[in-house]
Amino acid sequence: MPRRFFLRADLVRDLIDARHLTHAEVAERLGIARSYWSQLVNRKRGLSPSIRRGILACDLFAGVPESELWERVAPPLPRAA
Repeated sequence: MPRRFFLRADLVRDLIDARHLTHAEVAERLGIARSYWSQLVNRKRGLSPSIRRGILACDLFAGVPESELWERVAPPLPRAA
């Protein structure tokens, strides 16, 4: 089964706080809606390949390795009937 990618929210929040930015400002830099960014940070949505590319291209996250920005998570196993 394919794995999904999720933000490492603690590190991302620390980066944002260190730069005194709001989540709305980060979303704007990434070209996405604030509500979508909130879902990503709160791990309600996985990271698509295009969002991962956008994060890597954003100056806010420059120099931060992918392994520190997100993690791969296996989907839950189907429940037995």
